[in-house]
Amino acid sequence: MKEQGRIAVLGATGLVGRHLVKALFEQGATDVFATYRAREPYELPGLEWRHADLTNLDEARTALAGAKVVLHCAGKLSTTAELRRDPMSSVTDTLRIGANVLEAAAREKVGRLVMLSSCTGYPEGATSRQEGGMFTGDPPPAWFGVGWMHRYLEKQLEWYCRHLQLIGAATALRPTLIYGPHDDFKPESAHFVPSFIHRVVARETPIEVWGDGEQTRNLVHAGDVASAMIAALGQGKGYQAYNVATPASVSVNDVLNLLIELDGFADAKIVYRPEKAGGASALTVSGDAFAARFGWRPAMSLRAGLADTLDWYRKTAKLAR
Repeated sequence: MKEQGRIAVLGATGLVGRHLVKALFEQGATDVFATYRAREPYELPGLEWRHADLTNLDEARTALAGAKVVLHCAGKLSTTAELRRDPMSSVTDTLRIGANVLEAAAREKVGRLVMLSSCTGYPEGATSRQEGGMFTGDPPPAWFGVGWMHRYLEKQLEWYCRHLQLIGAATALRPTLIYGPHDDFKPESAHFVPSFIHRVVARETPIEVWGDGEQTRNLVHAGDVASAMIAALGQGKGYQAYNVATPASVSVNDVLNLLIELDGFADAKIVYRPEKAGGASALTVSGDAFAARFGWRPAMSLRAGLADTLDWYRKTAKLAR
C-alpha cells in the first residue's frame, strides 16, 4: 500500500481492529501504532502500542499524537441482546469515544480518517438501504438510540472535514452485521452469529432462536471490513459515507443450519421463542456505491467465513465435543 504517514488504528484489540492491523502489515505498512484499553495487546513485530481510555478527551488527544492517518474502529457493540439488558451504556460510551476521537483528530489535523459507522441509522421501510436515505426518517424503535448516535458522529466527522477543513479526507463506512474471529461470543450479549457458534460448539440442547428465524440480515466478515477500510484510504479530499455489504442477505435459520452442518452437530434441536423477537424482520443494504468507487468486493463467502470463525472459536474456547 502507498505510505501516507503514521497510521493510528483505534480499537486494535477488537473484532475489526485485529484484522485491520494484520491486513495493514500484509500490505506493506511500516509505521503503524495501535490503541488498546481493556483487552491485552498482542505481539506483532513493528507494531507500537498505546494504552488509552478514549472516553477521556485528554487520553484521546495523547493517543493520536503524531498520527497522519486514523482508522477508527473503537467502541462498544450495541447488539439486540445488549440493548435489552442495558439500553444506554453501549450507546453513550461509543458516543463519548467517537466524539473524543474526532475532536482529537481535528486538533491534530490528520490527513485522512476512516470511521466505522453502522447501518442501524437507516430508517424503517426502505426496500434497499442506499447512502442518501440515511437521514430521511427515524431509525427503527429497537435501534433508535444507537442509530441516532451513529448519525450524529457521521455529521460530526463531516463538519470537521467539509466545513472546518481540519481533516483532509474523511470516510464513514456503514458495514452490515460484522462477524468473525475475536468477536464477543457470550450468549447474553453477542450478536446472533457468535451466540449460535458458542451454542453449537458447546452442543447446547436445545438451541434457542428468537422469533421464527426467518428474519434476514446481511453478514460481512471482519476481514472484509478491514480490507474495505484500507480501500477507503484511496479517497480524495473531502467527506463521503458508504455502505459496506455483501451481495445477498441470509436468514437466521439458514445461518444456524449451516453452522450445525459445518460443525457436525447432527442431533441438534432447535426451539423458537416468538415472544423474544426484536429488530427489523429484514435489513437489505446496497453496497454498490462503495464497490463502484473503490473496486472492492468481499473476499469471504458466508460458508467460508462461518467455517473460519467456527474453527477459531473451537481452538480458542477449548471446548470438547
